[in-house]
Amino acid sequence: MTWDAYHRREDVLGRVMRLADRRRDGVIPWAETAGADAAFGNPTDLLRALHMRWHTRLSGAFERELHEQPWDLEQVVVHAWRQTAAEMPGVRAILDAHGDDEAMHPARRKDWILLATASGAAGIDDPRAPEIGRAVEDRAREVVVDKTPPVRDTWIARLKHVLAA
Repeated sequence: MTWDAYHRREDVLGRVMRLADRRRDGVIPWAETAGADAAFGNPTDLLRALHMRWHTRLSGAFERELHEQPWDLEQVVVHAWRQTAAEMPGVRAILDAHGDDEAMHPARRKDWILLATASGAAGIDDPRAPEIGRAVEDRAREVVVDKTPPVRDTWIARLKHVLAA
């Protein structure tokens, strides 16, 4: 892949992720994203690239969380998954909507193995790792972290409230 092709793919991927985060409908914005066909060739390759971005961000989140709370590995993994899902809501919605696509089966399996091994519940070669990782993911999905910044209670907001009353 040339530098130009790499940068073109990164540009398209960034635009797709921003659009997906705004929409959060689980639909791959293939037709709405100029240059997607030239950069990726087909929606499945774009979906795989979105998954790779998710997987990479999730792996990095494990590392950050381990510095904060290294004694409960499963809690680290669950919290990292939740944080990553909150940071990438549109990508997570797309991955969830396309989780049953046959093209995504190997990627989902790798995610589950990553979750199982990072939580210390299974080794990478453990045949139960995908099942264990899926259970860890299910626990992570039980609570959603909202990354929307809180509304600040400033003196102007209080003044507006008083004037409105």
